[in-house]
Amino acid sequence: MSKLEKLIKEVAEKQTELKNLTAETRSAAEDETKSVDDVKAGMDHIDTVKADIEKLQADISVLQGAKDLPEEEPEEQRDEDDAVVDDSGDEPVEENAADVESEKPEVEKEDETEKRGVEDMKKQVVATGAENETAAFEEFLKTGEVRDASGLALQDGAVIIPETIMTPEHEQHQFPRLGNLVRKVAVSTTTGKLPVFMTSTDTLKAHTEYAPTDKGAKPEIKPILWDLNTYTGAYAFSQELISDSSYNWEAELRSRLVELRDNTDDSLIMAALTNGVTAVASSDPVSALKTALNVTLKPQDSQSASIILSQSAYDIVDQLVDGEGRPLLQPAVANATGYSILGKTVVIVDDNLFPKNVNAIVAPLNKAVINFKLAEITGQFQDTYDIWYKQLGIFLREDVVQARKDLIINLNLSKPAVTPTSAG
Repeated sequence: MSKLEKLIKEVAEKQTELKNLTAETRSAAEDETKSVDDVKAGMDHIDTVKADIEKLQADISVLQGAKDLPEEEPEEQRDEDDAVVDDSGDEPVEENAADVESEKPEVEKEDETEKRGVEDMKKQVVATGAENETAAFEEFLKTGEVRDASGLALQDGAVIIPETIMTPEHEQHQFPRLGNLVRKVAVSTTTGKLPVFMTSTDTLKAHTEYAPTDKGAKPEIKPILWDLNTYTGAYAFSQELISDSSYNWEAELRSRLVELRDNTDDSLIMAALTNGVTAVASSDPVSALKTALNVTLKPQDSQSASIILSQSAYDIVDQLVDGEGRPLLQPAVANATGYSILGKTVVIVDDNLFPKNVNAIVAPLNKAVINFKLAEITGQFQDTYDIWYKQLGIFLREDVVQARKDLIINLNLSKPAVTPTSAG
């Protein structure tokens, strides 16, 4: 078998392979058990086979062109081959085409047959390609467009899709800060005491002329001791965060540290207002509040007292009305907390701050609790360039002290009992 015949045979085999691959790929596109990757692999295989066929056809053309090159023959020989001299005259006569064909050498006949086979193969290849294209188009008309579900999605183009970051919003703290209601004293030592001279009930004694004067009672001095504690907090943020973001993270984290400080003060102040103080339970909130203000506290302390209510206790008090049906809890525009009852400022704080069995506190806060503070530092405490991050922290030295336990009244208020109406 000649080289040309081998190439022609390979083309035929490739055509058969292409036909089978096309059928398999179409079937895979409609088969739910086949993935898109399987279909894509089939398409890639089809492209490879088509490329092989094109290369084989090009090789066939080269071999055929070389085979068709004319042979160099002597001039006299070509003249003799082209014409046959008739014995009867001087002019050459053309022979019948069939006779010429029959008289051609056997080798030349074989060459012409092989050439016609190559031409037929070319036509067959072209016809088969056209049939494939037609079949593919018919398949499209029958099934409609098929979309590749694994193509580029939103996340694939996220790099070039603009991202809008709006100005951040911050949730406001819902309750007043107790740190703004107690007394703050700046100190310069770790420990110390604040002496408080208590009032005396001693009186002057009657005096006889030239008699010695009786000495007064020794003043009662109550020391309020402090012993500072250290409280710290910090947020670490990387250099990458600073470099890749235009947001002012340092200002944001600084405000977060202030929030941590306020939360700490609220917790310490509530502990100072409740530790060691026995709560009085009452189902008559108004009576309990009046007793605390009118009897337990002296007038000056009562005048400067505030009422601290949990949110649930506030709901109980807010539903109380006087004899004429008017709410006892009144709006107070001048007060920062916005409410007053019995002429006293009402401070509403989170239920979670209160210990169990306490939901209301009556006390002159500026005398009952003192916050002794030595230092408060908020700033950048660490910048380690070896691992490239920064740390913003707060350093707090303070001691929240229960200065006057005798001025703190704890209550556990509940809803008034409902008095059953008698039947007429």
